Amino acid sequence: MSVMETTKTQVTAIPHVVDELCQVCRKCLARTVCKSKAIVQLDPDEPPFIDASRCYGCHLCITTCPHEAIALDRPFDPSASLRAGNRVKLET
Repeated sequence: MSVMETTKTQVTAIPHVVDELCQVCRKCLARTVCKSKAIVQLDPDEPPFIDASRCYGCHLCITTCPHEAIALDRPFDPSASLRAGNRVKLET
């Protein structure tokens, strides 16, 4: 009898930054609480983005942002993340 190993993957909704609500704080509170360093800000004058490949899915950033600029109201779309320049491993 052969033994088959299986792994379960948890699909977690990845939050996103709502550019219209983001105040581009000098010290972003959401970035400071992100243990995985998934909230990346390339330009100090631009809103940050959430790197889906780094995000643990804890959603702590959502409750921490005082401007409610981080939300979950859209499902994770790997192709959108790729268009934003993020590397996402797609499994088939």
